[in-house]
Amino acid sequence: MSRVLPYCAYLERDGLTLPHSGVEKSPVAVVQSGSVRLLWSEIPWPFQPEHLQQNAVEFHDVVHHVFRQTAVIPFRLLSTFEDAGLLKRFVAEHQVAMAADLDRLASYVQMESVIYTIAERPGPAASGTEYLRARAQQAGTIREHAERLSAAVADVGAEVRLRENKNGIRLFALVNRGAEHGFHDAITGVAVPNGVSRRISGPWPAAEFMSEEVKMPALVTRNE
Repeated sequence: MSRVLPYCAYLERDGLTLPHSGVEKSPVAVVQSGSVRLLWSEIPWPFQPEHLQQNAVEFHDVVHHVFRQTAVIPFRLLSTFEDAGLLKRFVAEHQVAMAADLDRLASYVQMESVIYTIAERPGPAASGTEYLRARAQQAGTIREHAERLSAAVADVGAEVRLRENKNGIRLFALVNRGAEHGFHDAITGVAVPNGVSRRISGPWPAAEFMSEEVKMPALVTRNE
């Protein structure tokens, strides 16, 4: 059994190079609609659990081969189509929205910083009230630090967003391609409060800043 696996969409332009093989060494093909091009492979399905990590590396390599050269709309590894006909229909239906996002984000990349607490949990003797108070204080510290980072990167980011999760706060910044060092300098220039840590990553495709119509996997049926 096989499935059609999409990697990423991009806008055609002169000089782009494309990878020859992808997940499970399968040939990489191109489907097009208007100015939008989309890379895909026909792959054995389902993935074997013992190969999943290697599959993820191969998938990432295809996406980033194109992303190093231009803006892309990345799909997710487990988002597949039953056949190439359905993929072509999908691209035709959404190519206007995808082209608009790719054009708008053409000169940008996404940089990130994750802010999280490293403070010790209250000891076993602490009451429930004390524990909740400590958690609230930690959350407040993280939120305040995230706001400071957001202000610090405002000068180097065309747009900055904060998103809370169960472990802390993730900061996303839309940064001009080639100016990633400015984001790094802005983040590291803000002192880290006690009990808080942070990580910087990127550049990535600007997935957080894509329109709701284009964000993945909202438009793609994930086949289990």
